[in-house]
Formats: sequence, structure tokens, C-alpha cells
Amino acid sequence: MKSLSYKEGFLHRFVGFSESFPEQVAIRHLDTEEDTVTYRELHIKAEQCNGALTALGVLPGDKVALVLPNGLAFIAYYLAIIGRGAIPVILNYKLTPFEMASVVSLARPTLVVTTETLWVQHSEVFQADNGVRHSLVLDGGSEPSSSLPANATAISQLPCQVEPLLLPEGNPVVSVQFTYRGIGRPLAVSHRYLDLTQSSDGLHEHFHLQGVGSVHLVTLPLYAIFGLSVMMVFPLSVGATLLMTNTLLNRDLAEVLSEHQVTFACLVPDVIRYFNTRLAKRKGALLPLHPQLMIYSGGSHLPADEAEKLGKLLGCNPVLQGYGLTESMPVIVQSSIGTVHRGAMGQPISGVELRIVDAQGRDVTPGRIGELLIRGSMVIDGYNDAEDTNARFFRDGWFHSGDLVWQDDDGHVFFYCQRLRISKIKAQMVDLVEIESVALKHPDVVRAKAYIVPDHKEVNVLHLCVEGTGELSQNALSTLLSRYLSGFKLPKTIEITSLKEEAHAR
Repeated sequence: MKSLSYKEGFLHRFVGFSESFPEQVAIRHLDTEEDTVTYRELHIKAEQCNGALTALGVLPGDKVALVLPNGLAFIAYYLAIIGRGAIPVILNYKLTPFEMASVVSLARPTLVVTTETLWVQHSEVFQADNGVRHSLVLDGGSEPSSSLPANATAISQLPCQVEPLLLPEGNPVVSVQFTYRGIGRPLAVSHRYLDLTQSSDGLHEHFHLQGVGSVHLVTLPLYAIFGLSVMMVFPLSVGATLLMTNTLLNRDLAEVLSEHQVTFACLVPDVIRYFNTRLAKRKGALLPLHPQLMIYSGGSHLPADEAEKLGKLLGCNPVLQGYGLTESMPVIVQSSIGTVHRGAMGQPISGVELRIVDAQGRDVTPGRIGELLIRGSMVIDGYNDAEDTNARFFRDGWFHSGDLVWQDDDGHVFFYCQRLRISKIKAQMVDLVEIESVALKHPDVVRAKAYIVPDHKEVNVLHLCVEGTGELSQNALSTLLSRYLSGFKLPKTIEITSLKEEAHAR
């Protein structure tokens, strides 16, 4: 697929801003005492991280896993890995050991960069059997709280050295992330340097102009493609400030937006609903916001009523929406500078082609529902090492999304539903087949069926129905699921029925 014709991507731009605007604030973190980092300081920090990678023998082309929460360390090590010529493998740090093992065994990184707490939790996974030769453990003090084995090193034990960032040539892989397609196991997705840059540039064409002095509120996880591309790559490539917090739900959203004159924010639907409830109880005059504040919703579909409600409560424009997948990066967006159609996801960005087809693969007319097909330079050619799955989802040069949508006469795309056995819970991907397979690990479970039912607020709620034998209980099943699966994958209700043959015999 075609890529950008120019040679300079987001790391080139970041380094340029660190030299042209060295004192411009790159990161302001609301949750830490040392709350600001300039572009020059972030560049130096990334070079120090590159020095640590060099000391541990990381070579160009090596895979380096980042298992870190949002923050300075995540950003600096991500830039350092790219500047080392290595490949970042970006993993959700909230995974259970079972889930972590499934993605690490597929990615097989040579080095893992993580915190001491996470290393202890996943130490059995971060081993040579899964390709991991070594772990770099980031600790807060001068000494780690526990002794580390030979295959792990605390950052405090390495010499402090600075290694310049090597600016990428061509279009190398700069992220490996994981997604689900309803087949019960994770799939690895690789994105490239110039393609990630092009996605950011394509979005920017639909935004009020952003640059030095712009402030972007960062609340989405950077381990997801939407957070990585929209909340980190985009602002750092235009010289904006990342306003970071992991405690937004404990704060007054209006005060944060007003005090820091935020120009761009992206929230997930559950957070928007939460603040709609809180702000409805807020007393006093509306606070002054930036006149060109743009608030977007990402992660899953947001009903139009909720989008308009937050805008009214804050005194700004309604929340806008976009659309993207791990396989494609953000590719559809509502414009903040053009006409917005109520309830739409938006229009395709530059470099993206869409088709909406029926079950026979024929293009449908405007207003008719069909499956969304996508192609463009930011869309991957296929999953890593998954030939059979690729044959299903990548055909004739098009990626088959599995999302059913419709398009109006002006080209605005509207979401209808997802036809694959996947869904979004709290903006996180849930594979229903994976949940069923874990339930079947219980010796008394014979059949399992996971399904989604939206509640009265159109929030997806996960349910599980199992058919079993013996004295199968909800507590036993809940305990099993909790041991293997992350919290957002746990069903709200579990229905147990006796095996039909046993029930008939009685």
C-alpha cells in the first residue's frame, strides 16, 4: 500500500521542536510534583533512555516491550526505542498474567521495560521461553525493594549515559500492538513510521490548527492505538503540550479545561456520561474555556444526546466523534471546522478509501446498511503470523472491518452495529470467544455463551450463560474468570443451567 512521499515523520518533527522551542512545555503532569517537562528536557530524557537500552545491548531491529502506565517514562522510552532503531511492542500494563503470556509469547520481545510492581506480577512471563532475554525494571528509589535475578536489571544499577536518537530512515515499524477479531485469541498489528505520521496529519486537516501553545488533555491509555496516535504522536509532532492525568475522575473537568486553556481533549463514552451526571449538579457560572476547544469521543460509539449534553454543560461545542481500529489507526473523523452531521462518525481523512458493501460484496447506495471496508497507507496489510485470519479479513486489497455502517448523501458515515463476536466494554476490546474459552476451563462447564445487551443508556453490558454438570456455582465460575481475565472482561451476570440430558433424566 502507498505510504507518504516525504521522508520526515513525527520523531524528526519532535527533535526539531526540541531545538527550535527548547523551553516549550512538552508534558505537564497534574498528578506529580515535578509537573512540567520541556521539549529540550524530554529530548534529553529520551537520549538517557536510549543510553540504558544501549547498555543492555539492544540492537536495531530488536523488539522491546513497553509495559508501563501513561507518563514521562512511557513517552521517553517509546521515543528512545524508535531512536535506537528497535521496534516498540506496546502492551496493556493492566493485563492478567494469563493475558500477558498470550501476547508476550506472540510478540517475543528481547527486552521488557516495566515497573518493579509489574515485573513482580509478570516475572514468570518475562522469561526466555517467551523470547525475553532481559527486563529493565524502573524503580523509584536508588535501590530496588527486592533483589532481581540475573535476567533483570534495575535502572538505578545502570550507568547514566546519553545516547543520541537515530532518526528513522524510510518507513520502519514503530509499534506492535494487539487486538481481537472474535476468534478467541489476540492478533498482532504492526504500524509504520510515516503511516502513523500521515494518520496524525490527516486528522489535523479536520481540526482547528494546533501547534506551539496548544494544550492537549491526555486521559486515554497510550498503549492503545488511538491514545498512541492521537494523544502522543500528534501533539508531539506539532509542538503542543500534553496535559496528563490518571485521576481525571477525581477532578472537576470544567476547572481542568478552563485553568489550562485546553484546546483538544479526547474522552471515552463512559467518562463523558460520568461527567454529564456530575456537571448537571454543578452550581455557578460557566467557566471560561478556550474559544476553539475541541472535545472528541474515542474508543467506542457515543450517542448524539450524550455528545450534545456535555457541550451544553460546559458551554462549548458538542462532543465530536471519530472512528478507527487498531488495524487502521483513526481513519474517519467529524470536522471541527466544517459541517457536522448529528450522530455521524464523520468522513474519511486524506489517504483513506472506504466502501460499504452488502453480503455479496456489492456496494450499497447511500442510506443502506453494509459492512465497512477500508484501505489506505495507514491500514495494515495483515496481522503478524496469522495467515488464515488474514485470508478472512484482508481480501482484494481491502480490510473488512466487521462493522455495519451507512453513509448519507454527503459522505458522512454512521455506525449501526458490530457483526463480529467482539464488543467494547469501557472502551476496551472484548472477545466473546475468549471469555467462553476461559469459562470452559472449569471442569463442570460443558457449554458457554457470552453476549452483549446494551442497557437503557446504550452502554454495553456483558452477560454469560453456561450449561454445566455437578454443583457448578456462580462464585466458582466468577473466581475462575477473575483469575484469568481483566476486570472489564468479567460478565455482569452469569446464568447457569443444568445439562439438558441431566435435567431430562430428573
